[in-house]
Amino acid sequence: MGAVVPSAKYTQNFEELKQIAREYLNHYGASKEERLEMQWILMQAEQGNRESHRHIILRLKHYFEEVLQRPITEEFLPQVNGYEAVTYATYGWGILDAVLQISPWIEEVRISAGKSVSYLEQGVKKFLDYRPTWKEVEILQQKLTNAAGMTFNEKKPRLSGYLEQIKARLTMFTFPYSRVPTVIVRRFTTSAFSLDRLRTQTLPTFDEKVQLLIEQQVLGRSNVLVIGPMAAGKTTLMISMLGLKNPLTDYITIYESEHEMRLGDFWPGEVIELQNVEEIGIELGHCFKDMYRTTANTILIGEIREPIEAYHFVNAGIRGTDATIAALHERFPQQALNDLTDLVYQYGGRSIELTQERISRAVNFINSLKFRNNGHRYIDAIQTTRWNETMQRVESVPLVIKNMASGEYEWTGQQISCEVAEYMCHMGQADLHVLRELGITNLGRQI
Repeated sequence: MGAVVPSAKYTQNFEELKQIAREYLNHYGASKEERLEMQWILMQAEQGNRESHRHIILRLKHYFEEVLQRPITEEFLPQVNGYEAVTYATYGWGILDAVLQISPWIEEVRISAGKSVSYLEQGVKKFLDYRPTWKEVEILQQKLTNAAGMTFNEKKPRLSGYLEQIKARLTMFTFPYSRVPTVIVRRFTTSAFSLDRLRTQTLPTFDEKVQLLIEQQVLGRSNVLVIGPMAAGKTTLMISMLGLKNPLTDYITIYESEHEMRLGDFWPGEVIELQNVEEIGIELGHCFKDMYRTTANTILIGEIREPIEAYHFVNAGIRGTDATIAALHERFPQQALNDLTDLVYQYGGRSIELTQERISRAVNFINSLKFRNNGHRYIDAIQTTRWNETMQRVESVPLVIKNMASGEYEWTGQQISCEVAEYMCHMGQADLHVLRELGITNLGRQI
């Protein structure tokens, strides 16, 4: 197994240059201290450290041009010069490093044996004219396995981990689980998560008034369902919302299938981050019980996929915590409520009507995101929920929608319920004046 597909411009000459570089750097240094320092730099480079890469590139450039009098002018990897190519292929992550250095806005890289390398830059899918060989991808997988500190082989042909150096999620498959070895690296393209940043970026996610409403959702300890298609920015929006939490008064518990948000890295407050570890004997049901035992007043579910996740999102929204946030892959708010109903009912709901009535209480706001083919991610609507007593069903009621013809947000005049407004201002710290200015409540100061 493993038919070799020749890489463009990948020649025997490249292997010779890599060997020369390896012999030079592995024996570099006139003293023990210099040799140990270089070994440390090489080890850091293999973990993905950019500073170590730059150091090695400068050393090789000096060695090949000044000592050997043999400049490397060939192009072995796309978008990089010969010294960078030798460094990345020998002490780095090869084609993956070459792609990541193209732009700071690269969100995802996909590398499969025999296929053109593809990547997502600011939401736009692009390709490189480079097809890695089967062996090349397998070597890359082994390097990434070491960097992630995990186990990956034919008996464990799937890996899901994290690359600390580049703050990226790593997913890998190999034969026989996958027909060809594949690497998928997905990372956040910003380390500063904030609603202000989302509003002021080149393609803004929302305007000032919509940002005000989202801020009031957080300050008012509301339950929020964030929906949208894949790569629409749901995780980024939720992290930006959590960033508004008060670290002196809020306790946050996050559940994800894999540690991706890593809120504790930059939020100074108390946060417990749990992930699905059923393969080592901790069942999902026990995981959710542990979430409640943390006494968190904010619970976030990274993405609702399973019936049990939907059930506990609704359960927490009604009686478990003061604020519950979750993401769901769905394009339309009403369908999202129907999907939620279906998932909860699958878990053991007694009736559709009761399930929907509980959802109407568990979900205060639905923040809907869209994703255009030009890479623009934006909120297309914010809705609230309402229980229709006549029809005995939950309904989504639009508060603000984006007019795609004009590009402006239009407020519908619809309002949140009095109970939700009172809760936001009494239990939470929402500003009644702001809610009134946004036109989503008429309640007076007496509340």
